[in-house]
Amino acid sequence: MFALGFLVKAVGEFSLRSKLAATVAAVALAIAVGVVDYLTGRELVVSAFYLLPTLLVAWVAGRWSGLVVGTLCTSVWFLSDLLCGPAYQHPLIPVWNAMMLLVFFVVVVWLLTEFRHSHYQLEKTVERRTAALQAEVEEKKRLEDVRRTLGLHVGHRVAEQILARDPGLGGTEQQVTVMFVDIRSFTARAANLKPHEAMSFLNRFLHAMVEVVEIEHGGMINKFLGDGFMALFGVDSAQHNHADKALAAGHDLERRLERLNSDLARCGEEAIRIGIGINTGRVVVGSIGSPERMDFTVIGNPVNTASRIEALNKTVGTTLLLSRATRDALRRPILLRALPRQAVEGLEHPLEIFTPDHAWT
Repeated sequence: MFALGFLVKAVGEFSLRSKLAATVAAVALAIAVGVVDYLTGRELVVSAFYLLPTLLVAWVAGRWSGLVVGTLCTSVWFLSDLLCGPAYQHPLIPVWNAMMLLVFFVVVVWLLTEFRHSHYQLEKTVERRTAALQAEVEEKKRLEDVRRTLGLHVGHRVAEQILARDPGLGGTEQQVTVMFVDIRSFTARAANLKPHEAMSFLNRFLHAMVEVVEIEHGGMINKFLGDGFMALFGVDSAQHNHADKALAAGHDLERRLERLNSDLARCGEEAIRIGIGINTGRVVVGSIGSPERMDFTVIGNPVNTASRIEALNKTVGTTLLLSRATRDALRRPILLRALPRQAVEGLEHPLEIFTPDHAWT
């Protein structure tokens, strides 16, 4: 059976290139088997060998070719049986045997071609599903590359927000806490540095700050602003304590800056001074721009107010300031010092600002 299966497979692969050649070969084989059957007589039963050309041509050339060759094999067998001389008790016995053989060939051809068709369909299904799976894997890999690349440029949390939202323009209104961080006197410092040195200095500073804001406190740095950045807390709707997160991040930024300044002092470099401004309010979070070029950002007065609060650090001599709105949004009690109200351009009323006691200088 193994040899027969191997032969069927080999001839099948060959005859796929020429069904006509396979049919001719099967006919020749059927005639050869008939000659052997005639020469040997009934003493050597070779009837089973008529099945071989029928199987081959049915597998290679299809059902109708198999039926034709099966009919031919039946006819050759019947003719050979008749030529061997009368040896049956009834003259219709050879006819009956031939009819049974033909029925057997028809059933075998039908079963074989059905199996071949099912096998072919199964192969096609496997190929389609494999191709679909490969395409899905490639698409997921491409999206992951897009996510990773986008995250490197706008922050991983921003990238997640962009990919999770409607890709069109527009946004949603929500309560967030906005933080602005700025390096004091960076322009004067950069004037004494070569461009690549200024870039290296900024990258070193921002690397430490990004780690604190995004990794340690779950914030989202939305924009780098040359010598500083704007960060958002609460864009993720599940983050209800965003004001506490922002204030804790501000504290840790100061502590991280102390360590960074210690390293700078050992290298004989000037210490870095920063200002941090925090404000809480309702803003619109989403994409602005045009369909061809968009920017994911937040828009609203709370953003402008946070920027102005950060700038007030220079006026009142502090490192970290927060608005009354942020103070009221805090869920954990913390000791804050209320500073004199400050008039801010663009605001009708003086601004209430607060600072943690440790930030007072």
